Amino acid sequence: MYFPDLTPYEYARTRPQATVLNVGWLSAAHAFSSGTADERLVNALQRLVASPVNLRRGFHLCEFCPNLSMKMYPRPPGTSGNGEIRVAARNGVIYVAPVLVLHYVVAHGYLPPQEFIDAAIDRRST
Repeated sequence: MYFPDLTPYEYARTRPQATVLNVGWLSAAHAFSSGTADERLVNALQRLVASPVNLRRGFHLCEFCPNLSMKMYPRPPGTSGNGEIRVAARNGVIYVAPVLVLHYVVAHGYLPPQEFIDAAIDRRST
């Protein structure tokens, strides 16, 4: 499921709010920002994805991993996800990302918006 970064969060028929924003809802059909992630971001994401919220019965597979399919079992760790992380910034904005965001950062060089990085490192998760 694709949503551009920093757009109002609307997943699961949620009413959009100006202070709840999407981050990391990537798709192979859309370009994304890339770069080298700070180790502090990776560490923060590892802690955050360990306690996901808004869990779903199904799961989403990484669209960027070659030869990954629904039939593959066991799947490589971190290449599928069924939940979200939420990160609150000091200014009151809440960023919502799929748990796959860690995989996207580590395996595919996704570089989230700086304000999300700062909030995740600050580690005030909701």
